[in-house]
Amino acid sequence: MRNSIPVILLFPLVCFLSSIISILCEPNTLGVCNEKEKHALLRFKQALSDPANRLSSWSMDEDCCRWEAVHCNNVTGRVVELQLGTPYDSDYTNFTLGGEISPALLELEFLSYLDLSWNYFEGPIPSFLGSMGSLRYLDLSDTGFGGVVPHQLGNLSTLRHLDLGYNYGLYVENLDWISHLSFLNYLDMDGVDLHKEVHWLESVSMIPSLSELHFSNCRLDRNMVSSLGYANFTSLTVLDISENHFNLEIPNWLFNLTSLVALYLSNNQFKGQISESFGQLKYLEYLDLDFNSFHGPIPTSIGNLSSLRYLFIGENPLINGTLPTSLGLLSNLESLEVGGNSLTGNISEVHFTTLLKLKVLTIYETSLSFHVNSNWTPPFQLEYLEAYSCKMGLKFPAWLQTQNSLSDIFLSSSGIVDTTPNWFWKWASSIQQIHLSDNQISGDLSQVVLNNSILDLSSNRFSGRLPLLSSNVVVLNIANNSFSGQIFPLICQKTDGRSKLEVLDISNNALSGELSDCWMHWPSLTHINLGNNNLSGEIPDSMGSLVALKAVSLRNNSLYGDIPSSLGNCKVLGLLNLSDNKFLGIIPRWIVERMSLMIIHLRSNKFMGGIPSQICQLSSLRVLDLANNCLLGTIPKCLNNISAMAGGRSGGDFTVLEADYDYESYMESLILNIKGRDSEYKEILQYVRMIDLSSNNLSGSIPVEIFSLSGLQSLNLSHNHLMGMISVEIGGMEYLESLDLSRNNLSGEIPQTMANLTFLDVLNLSYNNLSGRIPSSTQIQTFSPLSFFGNVELCGAPLPKNCPGDEEEETQRSTGVGENREFPEIAWFYVGMGSGFFVGLWGVCGCLFFNKAWRHAYFQYLDDIKDSAYVAIAIKLKWLHQKLGIYNTG
Repeated sequence: MRNSIPVILLFPLVCFLSSIISILCEPNTLGVCNEKEKHALLRFKQALSDPANRLSSWSMDEDCCRWEAVHCNNVTGRVVELQLGTPYDSDYTNFTLGGEISPALLELEFLSYLDLSWNYFEGPIPSFLGSMGSLRYLDLSDTGFGGVVPHQLGNLSTLRHLDLGYNYGLYVENLDWISHLSFLNYLDMDGVDLHKEVHWLESVSMIPSLSELHFSNCRLDRNMVSSLGYANFTSLTVLDISENHFNLEIPNWLFNLTSLVALYLSNNQFKGQISESFGQLKYLEYLDLDFNSFHGPIPTSIGNLSSLRYLFIGENPLINGTLPTSLGLLSNLESLEVGGNSLTGNISEVHFTTLLKLKVLTIYETSLSFHVNSNWTPPFQLEYLEAYSCKMGLKFPAWLQTQNSLSDIFLSSSGIVDTTPNWFWKWASSIQQIHLSDNQISGDLSQVVLNNSILDLSSNRFSGRLPLLSSNVVVLNIANNSFSGQIFPLICQKTDGRSKLEVLDISNNALSGELSDCWMHWPSLTHINLGNNNLSGEIPDSMGSLVALKAVSLRNNSLYGDIPSSLGNCKVLGLLNLSDNKFLGIIPRWIVERMSLMIIHLRSNKFMGGIPSQICQLSSLRVLDLANNCLLGTIPKCLNNISAMAGGRSGGDFTVLEADYDYESYMESLILNIKGRDSEYKEILQYVRMIDLSSNNLSGSIPVEIFSLSGLQSLNLSHNHLMGMISVEIGGMEYLESLDLSRNNLSGEIPQTMANLTFLDVLNLSYNNLSGRIPSSTQIQTFSPLSFFGNVELCGAPLPKNCPGDEEEETQRSTGVGENREFPEIAWFYVGMGSGFFVGLWGVCGCLFFNKAWRHAYFQYLDDIKDSAYVAIAIKLKWLHQKLGIYNTG
């Protein structure tokens, strides 16, 4: 027995040595690629498209264990990982793999990790992937796959990680197969259509090991309440069901998920109050309830979530009450968002008592008011502050100067009525974005050198000369202030390094002098707005050096002369607004050949000559306003070629109208005369379609082609010398809202097809030579007679003048024939009314007469009413008598 013990101890050692010997005796040397798997990988590569040549190292001459994205077992040399996901920092469009997924992957028997994410394969997910039994990690996210998710994936019994997210063409018939993945701890199906699966919750809750569940944007709209009354997610730490269509209160089982670290419920329609039960989720670090329909107060129990780092309760308009002071207990909170709601009351120091780690504070579009001491020193150091449309108080917030880490500050429309304090601009020099628009902030910036990347001070009371800029400034918007002096010091300053300025808006101020010829110093400019100042002189040639220019507005100044040909160098110009100046000459040829133009606004100048027919080439043109000039000749017949107005596909570069940058954007605006009044168009400018050629000297007929612009919303050809008839084709302008053809020499009848213009809101055909009957339709008869005055031969409603034959018809109505025709209707009306009265009266009286019990009850009821009235009157009279007695005694 003693001798057998050493033998037992030696047995494991012998087994180990034999296994080592067997490995060394295999054809592979240590860590060298298996030949069979190498050939399988080459066949896999052959089925792929690889425009960036990412797999160039995959060749017969190289050991496949050294190939890019291939990882082998260090001992056996068998392929265990393929990491073929497109890197996030690469040029996605040119770096992605495509083609087909070859079944050659099945020969990689030991493959446990397969990442094909961020590529583009199209077609369905290959069902043979469900036969790769060694897989523990499968990432097919954002790969362009579509069709039904193959149920064969349920055969991957050892799978730990499954990511099918961001394949928006995928859908699921049912999720029964998912319950077979009993070891799964990560499941991501973001963007996969799950709306057909009514038992999704039951299927997923049968995976006890599940740690993360991502079902965002899956079109889920019901069955969040488990038929079991609970969900068996004992290990769940992350639950993301945001961007779905849930329209119910949060189910109680969710508050039993006590291991949750992150909960994403945003962008749904959850309703009801935010439950106090949230306070039970003590490990919660991330809570997102944005964009829902919750109502009532924010629960005070949220203050119990001591681990909470991120809290988002924004865009719930029905949340009301005050901000609970218990938020001040969240000592680990880093980001707080409570904007877009109906909260009221004050925000005080108590709300921030222990928020030492707070970095992001977002409180916007709410009635909350900051009410802190002027000498308050916050316990936190913010990096981002968004408090627009929130009451910060009349005085400039002094506590801001204690914040040394801020990079972005949004205080627009915050009710500040104050002068910028002396410390502000030096303190603010390191901040990237400053938004202070729509307040009543004053101050002189003459001696200030602005260094911020994005600066919006528009619609305030700043005054004095224009500030200077460093080369770091990208966006400067100081419109709607009281700046004065010349533009020269700003435009002709020299900056350190190449200027980054892209947007310059100094419109609606009191600037004077000429446009300086120094625009070559600002080569990055894309948007310029100098409108509504007192600028004079000609447009300098140097403005043509701005080859990146997309929009220029010089409206309502005193500029004159010809438009310089150098502006033709601005090849991407999309908006040209020179209205309300004194420009003269013919419309330059380069304008009507600039295919990028979407808006041409040249009204109220002294342009002469004809409208060039080349303007019809501008297929992206949306607004053409040449009104109030001295233009001659005829209207081009080819205007129907402007596809953006013809209701066809709208082309053009929309960055012409909006420049996006980080969290905000700069939007172009335009004053347009539509429906007889000047209105500013900004957010909806890209949707406007209008032509205004009024108040010129145009002649000839209205080309029938113009009436094929079915997308046009406003057409004004008034105050010209146009003649001929209005074509019946006008009835095809289905979106027309405003039509003004007044004060021309148009003749003939108003076409009946105008009755088809159901959106028409403003119509003016006055002072022409139109004749005949005004078309009869509900739409046209609602317009004022003023719309038709000055046309002597027009008749019919809404004009007081009758058409021939109307009097005879009126006479027939007043004759006996008419009366005889109407008599039977009147007679039967009275007969019916009399018989109805008789039946109703005797229906009640008959019941009382024949039914003694009903008769007694009815008269008893009348007696009770009489008694009640008597008592009430008696009490009132006695009270009044007592009052009068007291008064007389006094």
